[in-house]
Amino acid sequence: MQKTDIQNNSNKQVVILNEIREKVKQDYLEGMKYKDICEKYNLSINTLKSWIKRYGWADEKKYQSKQCAPKKKRGAPIGNKNAVGNNGGAPPKNKNAEKHGFFSKYLPEETIDIIQEIKEKNPLDILWENIQIQYAAIIRAQKIMFVKDRNDKTVEKVEERRGKVIGERWEVQQAWDKQANFLQAQSRAMAELRNMIKQYEELCNSELVTEEQKMRIKKLKVEIERVEGDEEELKKLDKLIEAIDNEAKS
Repeated sequence: MQKTDIQNNSNKQVVILNEIREKVKQDYLEGMKYKDICEKYNLSINTLKSWIKRYGWADEKKYQSKQCAPKKKRGAPIGNKNAVGNNGGAPPKNKNAEKHGFFSKYLPEETIDIIQEIKEKNPLDILWENIQIQYAAIIRAQKIMFVKDRNDKTVEKVEERRGKVIGERWEVQQAWDKQANFLQAQSRAMAELRNMIKQYEELCNSELVTEEQKMRIKKLKVEIERVEGDEEELKKLDKLIEAIDNEAKS
């Protein structure tokens, strides 16, 4: 293929992309939900959010809403008696602000977008996402807090003084201290994860729950059993190393 043909194809793709983006923008400004837009144009939610932020569609939508809002004449008609005895303003604990743009007035645009997405989800899926986040944090912690062996000591300078008084202060973390901290943190995280899984299983008793929603929690429980098994093996290994060291010293 010649260079000119490649360039022509590239230009055509750009034109098509611009046309799609323009249609997406129009649907967004007309109030179509994120989920529906993504399904209509086969886009990912991240791509849609990126376009909204990059091209300033949110500001345009907000401006458009203000321009389209009907302007009401203030005050009651001449001779109207409805306001007699009324000091003005809405009644105490009035909820009008919450129903008419409370979120858009006080919250950032990104937060409003998240709220809009949450409205389209059911509680079970929200809980499942939190379970995944918690489980991912537990797995990641095993890598971050890994202790190589009993000689894996961490020495860190925490303070340094200059001037009339010169000195340094260092903090030393022995391998057993780091391992103990890790096990405590891991135990708390696992307890929280079990609690979330218990809530999920209780929600799974509903007839509206799909088979896929039931199966994914079973798969996760198998993974957790494997992680807990590894943790128990680590504890046994630590005790064995400690016993060997004590025997060698005696």
